[in-house]
Amino acid sequence: MFVLSGCSAQDRSGTFYETFVKPMDISLSKIHDYVGSWGWSIVIITLIIRIIILPFMLKNYKSQNEARRGQALARPELEVVQAKQKAAREKEARAISNEEKTQARAELMELQREQMAIMKKYNAMPLTVGGCLPLLIQMPFLTGLFFTLSNPLYSAGIIDSTFLGVFSLGTRSYILPVIAFIVYAIQTRLAMRMTPQVTQPGQEQLQGQMQMMQWLSPVMIAVFSFWVAGAVAVYYIVGGVFLIFQTYLGYKIYPPYKPEKQKKQAFDPNKVTLVSSNKKKRK
Repeated sequence: MFVLSGCSAQDRSGTFYETFVKPMDISLSKIHDYVGSWGWSIVIITLIIRIIILPFMLKNYKSQNEARRGQALARPELEVVQAKQKAAREKEARAISNEEKTQARAELMELQREQMAIMKKYNAMPLTVGGCLPLLIQMPFLTGLFFTLSNPLYSAGIIDSTFLGVFSLGTRSYILPVIAFIVYAIQTRLAMRMTPQVTQPGQEQLQGQMQMMQWLSPVMIAVFSFWVAGAVAVYYIVGGVFLIFQTYLGYKIYPPYKPEKQKKQAFDPNKVTLVSSNKKKRK
């Protein structure tokens, strides 16, 4: 986003334009020479880009699946740490002398380090540079195509064309944004059902807020599709349909981790071995 922040759809100069926008513009024009339809040309070039990026996105699904599995495995130990953190906070609140407060804060810091160690032990860190890499890879290509459709040069015929004889590609559409909302609402619902999140102790409220934010995506895309030319809305719709396929494929290849069903028994926190306990034994 920092690199693209200085870009403009009306700017036809600079490194980003020469590297990403211009090749997209020329490629779109070449595809039109073969298929004879600007609408289907947008569909084809969007699918080509999505297919090229697909292996990186599947790798991201794999990383997310491993993180969710790690979070499920780490939960018993994290619950113990959370209970100790609660006790330490209560101890700090009851402390009278500065020495007691300092001791309670030191205990809290140690427990925070313990929590991080548990997450690393099970490879349960939710955000990693590697996990964001597929998103960073696709950003310039998809942005380049967006700028091309917003201000075409070699494919300027889009401005005066229609798709399926109904949708204008060069002007605002009132139907395409509705279709875009439906497509991305389906994709969001599918993603939430097929990739259930593992809620860590004390994060239930945060999890609910994140789910609410996921539903903002269909709304924002629909609103944005209303303000731009129909060609951009078609690009969004095709991308959304492919995302539905991508989500389903990722689920089939990397199904979410399901803990094995065990006989119900009383939970004994004393039987949970923490990372720090193992370190003390080695010493």
